[in-house]
Amino acid sequence: EDTVEIAVQINGKTKAVIEIAKDIDKDSALAQGKEAVNINGDIVKEIFVPGRIINFVVK
Repeated sequence: EDTVEIAVQINGKTKAVIEIAKDIDKDSALAQGKEAVNINGDIVKEIFVPGRIINFVVK
Protein backbone atom coordinates (compact mmCIF):
# COMPACT_ATOMS: atom_id res chain seq x y z
CA GLU A 1 0.00 0.00 0.00
CA ASP A 2 1.45 3.34 -1.07
CA THR A 3 -0.86 5.59 0.92
CA VAL A 4 -1.41 6.21 4.61
CA GLU A 5 -4.18 7.95 6.55
CA ILE A 6 -3.01 10.71 8.86
CA ALA A 7 -4.86 12.98 11.26
CA VAL A 8 -4.90 16.72 10.69
CA GLN A 9 -5.05 18.60 13.98
CA ILE A 10 -5.48 22.23 15.00
CA ASN A 11 -4.05 22.98 18.45
CA GLY A 12 -3.92 19.26 19.21
CA LYS A 13 -7.57 18.55 18.35
CA THR A 14 -8.28 16.29 15.38
CA LYS A 15 -10.27 18.10 12.69
CA ALA A 16 -9.84 15.78 9.70
CA VAL A 17 -8.22 12.59 8.46
CA ILE A 18 -6.57 12.65 5.03
CA GLU A 19 -5.00 10.00 2.85
CA ILE A 20 -1.56 10.85 1.49
CA ALA A 21 1.38 9.02 -0.08
CA LYS A 22 3.78 7.34 2.36
CA ASP A 23 6.83 9.03 0.86
CA ILE A 24 5.37 12.55 0.59
CA ASP A 25 7.62 15.47 1.48
CA LYS A 26 6.84 17.82 4.36
CA ASP A 27 5.79 20.83 2.25
CA SER A 28 3.32 18.83 0.16
CA ALA A 29 1.84 17.16 3.24
CA LEU A 30 1.35 20.51 5.00
CA ALA A 31 -0.31 21.96 1.89
CA GLN A 32 -2.77 19.06 1.74
CA GLY A 33 -3.42 19.41 5.46
CA LYS A 34 -4.24 23.11 5.06
CA GLU A 35 -6.73 22.27 2.29
CA ALA A 36 -8.47 19.71 4.51
CA VAL A 37 -9.23 22.06 7.41
CA ASN A 38 -10.42 25.63 7.81
CA ILE A 39 -7.77 27.54 9.75
CA ASN A 40 -8.89 30.77 11.41
CA GLY A 41 -6.00 32.82 12.75
CA ASP A 42 -2.26 32.90 12.31
CA ILE A 43 -0.30 29.66 12.15
CA VAL A 44 2.39 29.81 14.84
CA LYS A 45 3.91 26.37 14.23
CA GLU A 46 3.47 23.48 11.80
CA ILE A 47 4.25 19.97 13.00
CA PHE A 48 4.49 17.03 10.61
CA VAL A 49 5.18 13.52 11.88
CA PRO A 50 5.54 11.28 8.79
CA GLY A 51 2.90 8.56 8.70
CA ARG A 52 1.14 9.87 11.82
CA ILE A 53 -0.10 13.46 12.12
CA ILE A 54 -0.07 17.02 10.89
CA ASN A 55 -0.64 19.58 13.65
CA PHE A 56 -1.11 23.32 13.16
CA VAL A 57 -0.62 25.50 16.24
CA VAL A 58 -2.83 28.55 15.71
CA LYS A 59 -2.95 31.82 17.63
